[in-house]
Amino acid sequence: MPEGQFESLRLELLRRGVTALYVERTILELEEHYSDLESAALASGVGADEAARLALATLGNERAIAAAILAQPALLTFSTRYPRVAQYLTLPGLPLMFCIEHRPELTRWVAAVGLAVTLMGTVLATLNWLIVLPPH
Repeated sequence: MPEGQFESLRLELLRRGVTALYVERTILELEEHYSDLESAALASGVGADEAARLALATLGNERAIAAAILAQPALLTFSTRYPRVAQYLTLPGLPLMFCIEHRPELTRWVAAVGLAVTLMGTVLATLNWLIVLPPH
């Protein structure tokens, strides 16, 4: 498959307000389907150029794919779904909007920091216990 095959679809979806995580997932899935369709066509004895054309034709038009994704409001970012609310919350609500938009990343970050604090606390408590122990 040519590099960047679905780049225009990726850019269109991001420009129209689809969450980046869903866009990446969709592009990955389309690339996998394209690869599977192309392999099946090659296995049936079709030439490489014809296999690529058949795979693209079977996947469908990028505009139709984009329209199907954009028709689902749950896939849009908060600020795209609720532009007026986002407008009123812009300055005082930026931290809240950031947290809403980046829930998975923040969850991983909080878990990593919590684990690091627990580990360092254990190491420091052990060192303190070893230092404070009276000699035998």
